[in-house]
Amino acid sequence: MKVNTETVATREVVLTIEPDAKTIEDAMRRTARQISRVRPVPGFRPGRAPYAMVERMFGREVILNQALDVMAPDIYRQALKEAEIEAYSQGQIEVETEDPVVLKVNVSLAPTVELGDYSELSIEPEPEVAITDEQVEEEIEAVRRRHAEYTPVERPLQMDDHAVLDIKGVSGEEEIVNQERVTVNVTEEMMPPGFGEALVGMSVDESREFTLSYPEEFEDEELAGREVDYEVTLHTVREVELPDVDDDLAKMAGDYDTLDELREALTERLTQRLEAERRQRETEAAVEALLSVVTVEYPQAALEDEIDRIMQNQAGRLQSMGLNFQSYLNMVGQTIETFRDSVRPSAEQSLIERLALLEYAEAEGIEIADAELQGEVGRALSNRLAMQASPQIDETIDEMRKDGTMRLIYADVLVRKAAQHLVANFAGREEELAELSESAESETAEDEEQAAEGEVVGEPTSDSAVEESAVPADEEQPEADAEA
Repeated sequence: MKVNTETVATREVVLTIEPDAKTIEDAMRRTARQISRVRPVPGFRPGRAPYAMVERMFGREVILNQALDVMAPDIYRQALKEAEIEAYSQGQIEVETEDPVVLKVNVSLAPTVELGDYSELSIEPEPEVAITDEQVEEEIEAVRRRHAEYTPVERPLQMDDHAVLDIKGVSGEEEIVNQERVTVNVTEEMMPPGFGEALVGMSVDESREFTLSYPEEFEDEELAGREVDYEVTLHTVREVELPDVDDDLAKMAGDYDTLDELREALTERLTQRLEAERRQRETEAAVEALLSVVTVEYPQAALEDEIDRIMQNQAGRLQSMGLNFQSYLNMVGQTIETFRDSVRPSAEQSLIERLALLEYAEAEGIEIADAELQGEVGRALSNRLAMQASPQIDETIDEMRKDGTMRLIYADVLVRKAAQHLVANFAGREEELAELSESAESETAEDEEQAAEGEVVGEPTSDSAVEESAVPADEEQPEADAEA
């Protein structure tokens, strides 16, 4: 077999394959016998007709294509071996010429990650979360707002009222906002600064025009520093009656008997949220630092798979809320194609970060114990079973193995653990690094003990499975193109 390789794009090549002529001839003769068994040639017993007669009757092209259908997987594997390349996903073999037989196949190559020297990299640790009384009072105020009563009034709009408005805003020739009958709480915190104050004193059915500017440091870069001309029409004014801050408010808010219980719960909830935000900021800083010494190359197919992943996650979230993905796209005025285009930049960044963290995990020898997978596998299994009319656990687990779900779950868990390790490493938290290592060793020892007792605790995963799960596609047998 002769194999030539031509690079056509980043991590994408075209293989030109010229199989051994004798191998092709033998395969075609076997195929001709098989054809004549199914469709006997008149005057000959099934499978006994001379090759030349079968070829005249059915055509060389038919015999060749059927032979290639059978040979394609072996030809493809041998070509990859001879070219010394690792495929990301299976390609489709096409017949370039029939005599001699020359085949071509476009192959997406596995992504490559070159991890530079990160030993001197570091990040500034975020300060520990400390909850103030003022923050808790803000949470209490939010609870009061959620349980407020709104009473329509026949007076001019005041600060802290509830208002129903039409809002139009333009900056130059660009329309910034155009909302009808939007409900707002009129406060001094409304953006841009001065918006709430500009509404005070309006009467029902009154329209008012004013111009305001967004701060230069506004979080939305497209609006930062811009001057906007607003036209606002007031439809309804409601006076807000907030409940008193007492034990009755606690009972309204949930399963709390006293205001102190509510404060404690809100403090804990706020601490968890701010801690998660702190960790997220540290993770973003650590990953950004890592990417400064990483070079990643990947085929277009890997990016398309990452977009598929985002779409599947979005569809899953919508389904949990009782919404259909296509219906959602219709509601927001998008198609599958425009949705894919809209998430492409974030998908590309996500793919690069994911590949970099997997390479970091390998460099640091980070491993996942079966016990760490149980929760994720259980959640994925529950979601699958919930979507089935007649749930079958064993069959669903087999499907998850075959369709690559198990490998993807493993990769997700490994990426998260690598990110935790990376943050602890770059932030100089030696104790946290030690805890991560001790936890992994402890869980691995427990897994080995349970395995020795014959208890299966998770999906066994090899190193190669980890690499495949970074990028993906489940392997399918390549097929020869039916048309020359």
